[in-house]
Amino acid sequence: MDSVTFTNPSVAAISKSVIFSKYNAEVDSQFAKLYGITGYPTMVIVKPNGAEIDRLVGFYPPEDFIPALFDVMQNRNTLDDYLTRLANYPDSAALRMEVAEKYKYRSQSDVAKMHYNFIIDSDRENLLGYSDDCLLSLGQMELKAKNYADAVGYFEMMQTEYPASELFEEANVYVPYTLMKAGEKKKAIKAFEAFKKEFPESEDLEWVDEQIVKIKEGKN
Repeated sequence: MDSVTFTNPSVAAISKSVIFSKYNAEVDSQFAKLYGITGYPTMVIVKPNGAEIDRLVGFYPPEDFIPALFDVMQNRNTLDDYLTRLANYPDSAALRMEVAEKYKYRSQSDVAKMHYNFIIDSDRENLLGYSDDCLLSLGQMELKAKNYADAVGYFEMMQTEYPASELFEEANVYVPYTLMKAGEKKKAIKAFEAFKKEFPESEDLEWVDEQIVKIKEGKN
């Protein structure tokens, strides 16, 4: 974002009312721990006392960054905003999903899991189209926490429960990747090979082949 977003004249103009400060959270682990940084880039918008208002996760080009930042500054689509709206519409899966995602990116996994599981339990057939996403997110959180067996369980459950999901292929490739991270080399290679057979047109095939080579060479 440094070379694209923060050099944009319109974004630079915002610095007259907002102080931008950059930290390398991979080096400054205390900062990462304080705000529960789980991915990069992450922009945490805070009050003068350091209390978080909300955060923007991932790459934002200037045309998306400016309105997103203004939303946060006006408390639109923030965690507090979604919680207030969810209190008025507790059956809204869309709002609950937004809340779950907010907590996930704040590393408040237990709260995020509660909301994800609520959505799944309320819509086992995935009629609203969120339950498959919830299972994938649950698996990703367990993977991040290095709970590899639980992560594989969620990814496999997603495939079993929702084989028609647009996320089916993604959940499938997560299985060998998680096994690889767990040090289950033989199982990982077998699962990667199975993925190649099931998804011969996948855009991930080159990456999959690279992982297989790395495992065999002892680099993973």
